Amino acid sequence: MRLIFLLNYFFFIQFLFSPLVIILASQKSCDYCNKSLKGQYIIHKNKNYHHSCYDKHIQIYCDQCRLKIDGSYNTSNGKNYHKSCYQQYIQKRCDECGDLISGIYNIKDGKEYHESCYIEYILPKCDICKLPVEDTYVKDFWGNYYHEYHTKKMPACDNCNRLICDPLTRGGYSVNSERFICNVCKPEVVSKKSEIEPNLREVLVILNSVGISDLPKKIPITLVHSRDELMRLSEHRLGNIQGYTSYEEITLSGKVIDQHYHIYILSNLNKEIFNAVLAHELLHVYLFQHHLDLRSDVREGFCNLGSNIVYEHYGSKLCKYRLKSMDESTDPDYGLGYKRMKSSLDKIGWKKLLKNLERF
Repeated sequence: MRLIFLLNYFFFIQFLFSPLVIILASQKSCDYCNKSLKGQYIIHKNKNYHHSCYDKHIQIYCDQCRLKIDGSYNTSNGKNYHKSCYQQYIQKRCDECGDLISGIYNIKDGKEYHESCYIEYILPKCDICKLPVEDTYVKDFWGNYYHEYHTKKMPACDNCNRLICDPLTRGGYSVNSERFICNVCKPEVVSKKSEIEPNLREVLVILNSVGISDLPKKIPITLVHSRDELMRLSEHRLGNIQGYTSYEEITLSGKVIDQHYHIYILSNLNKEIFNAVLAHELLHVYLFQHHLDLRSDVREGFCNLGSNIVYEHYGSKLCKYRLKSMDESTDPDYGLGYKRMKSSLDKIGWKKLLKNLERF
């Protein structure tokens, strides 16, 4: 009996002290409120919380639907989302096809595109080869987009500067293997001697409208196919020459008794360009008539005013292109000289300009 009592006593002491030690050793506190945890509790990221503390302070809620998030989730700009909410409402979508975007994407004008959609639908297409233009490209005056490398393979029209090819101009032709004319400009080119006289009359009327009225009514005009030939005739001119006027005067006892002019102009120029070049050359005739020996920039700038009158008279898109080229030219005489004379003309008008030419 004593032995039994002693054994019972021993088990009683073990029961009394050992569980207490175990309880103290395993007791945890809430990592939010620091109060002890009893019963079930929640473990989150290796931390322990009361259910109420977790629900109120730790639990993650979706910033889209406001419901609890359990398990994995997405974050964006400091906000949390269910994966389904993120995909449906937050994740970027292609503004072209509407599908979700993941990985690399392109942005244009504030819109976002899959890389493939951007190349296929957003990038401009080359108007020559129809492929997307991803590298350096040219946008010409006529609104055509094309890869820059096409400019090295195709000739440009001597009139409008379009690249001559089927997609842009329906082809074209060569004047002398150095000059090329596109089929857009072809119907209006001046290529026959019989076409010169009507154009001369038309230009004389245009010049007469600004007070230039004493020009010869009959003057020899010859069409020339080659720029090299024009440069040979002019002896000293270089560059994009389109016309030249030769002049001879006959004197007797130091007095001029006769004057001879001859105008040479490139053939196959569009009628409007031909007439603009003709007006330029006729103003050279005007200077010869009045014995005005002007500085080269004043002389060529003044004569370019003749081209300006003609282009403004017709007002076509081709004329606007040629005016733009004149305005953008940096040539000391034909560009800068022209702009200075145009500025003077705009200030004082044709009557005063003609009266005071010798003072420029």
